[in-house]
Amino acid sequence: MQETVQELHDAQQIAEHVVRILLTSAQPYPEFGIGGVPVEVAAKVYGKNPYWIREGIEAGWLPIGSCKKNDKNRSFYISPLKLWQDTGYVWKG
Repeated sequence: MQETVQELHDAQQIAEHVVRILLTSAQPYPEFGIGGVPVEVAAKVYGKNPYWIREGIEAGWLPIGSCKKNDKNRSFYISPLKLWQDTGYVWKG
């Protein structure tokens, strides 16, 4: 059975994510910068548009932070720990 390049890439991403989760329980977390990660930084880490990040967090399929809404605005908080667990990127501030 021949696997496609995309299937191999997806499998590698899943494996790296599982390793990060396992390492999280086996060793201390890396030292993160103060505060949340800006949406623009997370977008660069994922190689996506900031809109994709905002919509993913608000819809719940990108579990790296939270969204608070008021009458006219939305504000986002992206957890450095959750971003690191999902991508391996360490936010230094």
